[in-house]
This record gives sequence, C-alpha cells and structure tokens, in this order.
Amino acid sequence: MMKSIESCFTHSRHPVRVLQFGEGRFMRAFVDYAIDVANEEQGFDGNVVIVTPRAARRPEGFTRQKNLYMVRLQGQQDGRKVVSNRVITCIDDVLSPVADYDAYMALARLDTLEYITSNTTDGGIIFSSDDKLEDRPPRTYPAKLTQFLFARYQYFNGAEDKGLIILPVELIDHNGRTLRSCVNQYAALWNLPADFLQWLDEACQFTDTLVDRIVTGYPDEQTAQAIQKELGYTDELLDVAEPFALWAVENPGLEKRLPFTSTYFQTVFAPDITVYKERKVRILNGAHTSMVLGAYLAGLEYVGQCMADKDIRPSLEQTVYGEILPTVSMAPDAVRSFADAVFERFENPFVHHELLAISLNSTSKWKARILPSLKDSLAATGKLPRWLTYSMAALLAFYRSEDKGDDCLIGHRGSDTYPIRDDADRLAFIASHAAMPDAGYVTAVLKQADWWGEDLTAIPGFSQVVTAHLARMGAIGVRAHIREMVNGS
Repeated sequence: MMKSIESCFTHSRHPVRVLQFGEGRFMRAFVDYAIDVANEEQGFDGNVVIVTPRAARRPEGFTRQKNLYMVRLQGQQDGRKVVSNRVITCIDDVLSPVADYDAYMALARLDTLEYITSNTTDGGIIFSSDDKLEDRPPRTYPAKLTQFLFARYQYFNGAEDKGLIILPVELIDHNGRTLRSCVNQYAALWNLPADFLQWLDEACQFTDTLVDRIVTGYPDEQTAQAIQKELGYTDELLDVAEPFALWAVENPGLEKRLPFTSTYFQTVFAPDITVYKERKVRILNGAHTSMVLGAYLAGLEYVGQCMADKDIRPSLEQTVYGEILPTVSMAPDAVRSFADAVFERFENPFVHHELLAISLNSTSKWKARILPSLKDSLAATGKLPRWLTYSMAALLAFYRSEDKGDDCLIGHRGSDTYPIRDDADRLAFIASHAAMPDAGYVTAVLKQADWWGEDLTAIPGFSQVVTAHLARMGAIGVRAHIREMVNGS
C-alpha cells in the first residue's frame, strides 16, 4: 500500500507572516511555492494561513493531508527539459471564514503578521452596499479585508508598525489600487473613524502586482497515478505548473523584504509595472488571442499542436516578431527574450492548453490584447498590420453563427460543432447579423463601440481589409488563407 504525503513529510516551523485569501491551484503553485523556497534558501522565515474566500467549511483535502502538498514543475526552460518536485510545507492552517470565523478574525491580533495576498477571481475585488461591518463574515473579499484591518487597527490601537502589506494577484488593472478603493468605500459605508483611514494611509500598503505562470493543477487520473508511483506517496492536492514564473511588484521598497527570486521564480520590483503588464498582455496573451480562433477553424485543438504545425507556427512567428514586438515599449532585448520564452512555454509537452478554453470572451480579449498593438503598429508604419487585421477576421469567422445553445452560440467546423461563449448580448447581436453578406456583417460588428471602446470602422481601411480576409477564408478555407499569408500572398 502506498504511503500518504503527510506520513512522509512534516511542516516547516516559522511564524505566520502571511494571510492568504484563496486556496486554488494558482496560489498554491505560485505564492506558496515562492514562500516555501524563500524559507529554505533565503531565510524568509514565514508561514502562511490560507482563508477560503467562499467555502462554508475547511476543505477536507487540506485537513486529511495536514496542509501538505506537492508542486510539480514540468516543461522546458532555456532549451532544456525541466521536471522539479517540491513538497510545500509552509501552510500553517486553512480556515473557512464562515465555519472558523473567530479563529480567522483572531489572526488580526497576530503580532507576526505582515502580508496579505489574495486571488479571489478577476471579479472578486468588488464593492457591495449589502455588506455590513457586523456580518460574520461579510460576503465580498474587500468587505472581509476592511473588517479584518479595522479589527487589527483597534486591537493594536493604531500602531504604525502593525500595518500590513497587501499584495493582490487578481488579474485586473491596478489590482492594489482597486482593492484600496473598495476598502475606502466600505470605511465610508460603515462610518469608520478618520483615524482608521489615516492608519491605512500611513501604516498599510496596497500594492499593484502582475503575475504570470501557467498552472494546470491536478492532472488526469492516469498521469496522477504515474506521478505518485514515481514519488512513492499519494497526494490528492498535487499541483502541476510550468517552470516559468514572474511576479512584478509595484513597490521597489519591498525588494529586500520579499526574497522570492529563485531558480524557477522571478520577482521584479519597480516603481511602475505598467511596462511588464504591456509586455505580457501584448506578447503572451496577444499571441494566444491572435492565433487560437483561426487555428481552431483550421482543425487544431491545443496550443502545443499549433507550435508543431507547418502553417500555424510560422503565422504566429510573423505575428509576434513582426507586428507585436515593435509596439512594446521596453528594451528590444528584453522584449525578444520574453517572446522567445513565450514560444518555449507554448511548446510545453506537459501542458495541453485547449484552444476552445482560450476562446472564451474573445471580443473583450481582442480589445485588450490586440487592438493596442494594431493601433500602435499603424501609427508607426502608416500601414495596417496584416496578421493583427487577420485576427479580427478570424474572430468574426469563429463567432459567425445563428444557432443558439445553452448560454452560447453553436459554431460549425466541418461536420463538428463547438460552443461560442461570450456576453449574452454580444452573442445575440452576432446571431442576428451572421447571415448578412460579409461586408455588412463586418461593418455591423466593428461599429459596436461599446465592445471595442471606439467605432473600429473609423480606422481607415480596417473594415475593408477585414472583409477581404473573411471573404478569402470563405472561398478557400482558413488554413489555405493562412498558408497564403505565410508565403507572402
């Protein structure tokens, strides 16, 4: 009988310095991984208490395994194969703020506490006037945080050295500033004293951050069994991720306090992390969004397949290196090396990233990830970039359907069908215009200024070029059109 992970390993002994909202796979393979390595290699000397933002009780898996689990890094880095296993021993406890409210709030009185991290989903940093100070606990994360910080302020009588550093990793613009704004709204709603707001200003730091690591979590059962047989113990919390990791922190003063850079983890501290976000969004996310819809229509299913495909791979290279990189406002060497790393990450044989998963909400993704590069390229060269323009046509081809499913449209790829998922009003608009001739369909969609932030038909020649791409796809097929473009036709 195979041993269990808790019978093979013990916890590290460090004071609790970090309170973490979020127990999901990303936080466990990113923040907790970084802290665990820093404890061992850099003397960080800090353990973590995890709070489950929504769970009504403690997750049973953590209880059974005494909060121990393995992070397995698999992939390629700098041209070599990487397989690295680390048992995370820095989780001191996992609490539900509902079932364990008193124990959770007691952490506000913990003298050693210094940091709060969170990943409560991209829609988790919100304000709701329904939350009350006396709730046990309030519903939203910012309300929970305000309640927690106010309790700490009261217990330590506003001592400046008992303020906390808040490091959200939610993937929204200015996550730290947005979270602070919500806390301010709750302070006003609950009529909290002005001295508390002053303590927040002077003793606490709400820091914008940007994170980047692909975490696939628990693998399929066959793979999980093979890994556990190799390791010699069972682990129901096994968390699989790629070797690459970047945490950009908009606070250079924290560099010495957060020694998280290690072999498979890079931390960057800067007074402004905008350029790192631009680099990630335009290159990594832009590569995904520009490629996946056309690649799916061309018959592929996974990112890894795209990287091995004789048509899709060169199309992505021409897009990224020829059209996106020149628009990124960072030193060319840094931009090029990041793009090289992105391609290596896309080639990761251990990650099966579905194109359909990436296709979710492609209209908003195209606006954020492609449109800025397209406009900057046009401004710099005076010409519409071929591949970025094509990416809009690929989006329109992928979305073009009148067939409605459950909370989606049903697209057609030959004899196969696929779900098209986006905001309901956008899908309804697409369905009502899909039967129009190409030019009318393109014009109708590009004119939706509330989708794109502007009327895209106002970009000279854009609608005409997109229409030409769409018509050519319809005439000869998406793959044949891609091949023509790759070969300069």
